[in-house]
Amino acid sequence: MTEKQENDTISLIADRLKFFFSTPNMRSDRFLQNELGREDDFGGSILVDKLLNFKSIQKHTSEKEKVIEAAKTLPDLLIVSEDGKISCKEPVKKSQLHDNIPLSLHLSNLPVENEKYAVGVFDIKPLFEKYGKVTLIRLKWMPDNTSKEKDTDNNNGQRKRRKMIPAASCVVEFEKKEEIDKAVIDLIQENGEEKKGLEMKGQKIKIIKLRDWMDDHRKKMREKRNFEEGRGNRQQRETNDERGNEKLGNEEKKRKELESPPVEFKLDWKPGCVIELKGLDTKTCDRESIRAAAKLENNESYADYSRGQSDGAIRFSEPSDEIKKLADKLNTGEIKITNSAVLSARVLEGEEEQSYWKKFIEFKTKQKQHQFEERSRKKRRLHRK
Repeated sequence: MTEKQENDTISLIADRLKFFFSTPNMRSDRFLQNELGREDDFGGSILVDKLLNFKSIQKHTSEKEKVIEAAKTLPDLLIVSEDGKISCKEPVKKSQLHDNIPLSLHLSNLPVENEKYAVGVFDIKPLFEKYGKVTLIRLKWMPDNTSKEKDTDNNNGQRKRRKMIPAASCVVEFEKKEEIDKAVIDLIQENGEEKKGLEMKGQKIKIIKLRDWMDDHRKKMREKRNFEEGRGNRQQRETNDERGNEKLGNEEKKRKELESPPVEFKLDWKPGCVIELKGLDTKTCDRESIRAAAKLENNESYADYSRGQSDGAIRFSEPSDEIKKLADKLNTGEIKITNSAVLSARVLEGEEEQSYWKKFIEFKTKQKQHQFEERSRKKRRLHRK
């Protein structure tokens, strides 16, 4: 392999890594979410050996060293550890998982031939790039209900998935709100009907906002559930099965519980409890090292920090004169974090402090909303069983 071919290969691998660890892909990539997931974000790390199992990387290399070399060409996005692990420099927060919905369109009636998509990402993307930067196009698939194959486990404990076929639809995600707004004005009328014709392979493509599609999908699922419950009610009335009626009543109660709104996160914060940190060591600093350096007796602390960033904060449960003294010691370098002095440390006050707590409360509210939705989905699955 020539030097040019070598460089081209590294560049192609880097393109795939850039996509895999991008915010749009992280929102829907269950595998990477499981590998990188932490309490509040996806800031964990993944072994390069696991990335070598990705088919789109296997197309370019089977060598661990080449993947590491490609990752090191993306210092603004990725961190490569000495033990061969890769992580995001600015990890996606779990509260951001649904931020793509207002930025996305849903396309349906895409051409399909012989149980394969007749069009691909590179056919769809140019149609929308005139409105702005398209960050993700995800073709959708669904189980083949006509196939007799089902999910099974083989003797080695590996999962064999049932046959999947094209759903003739996809999601197109833009980078900014103003970009999707342009597309909506050009393609969708106020009543939700398509405004400007868009065809692919002779088929007219239906385009709506992803939020509208999700609302319509939920409505259809509710109608289906209500119909099935109604049919069950009629059968129970016909057989006069009191136990069945009691069961249906319990199911209705559970369904209403599942649809109850989540509780908003509230916090009665106290002033003078937050130290802002700047100039942290991006290679060695983590939450544990910040907390270890910022211990105060009888005052619980929490490090507000994502690995790889140069700025962060420490917040305490109770106001104290010791907090100001700690900030001064951090400023002078008397106290270091991972053997490195910070550029600056100060206790937040006034509007800056209010802004910090406002963002924190918004983050926790989104996090609770996400947790509530996850619990609801699990309960609905158990409820259907």
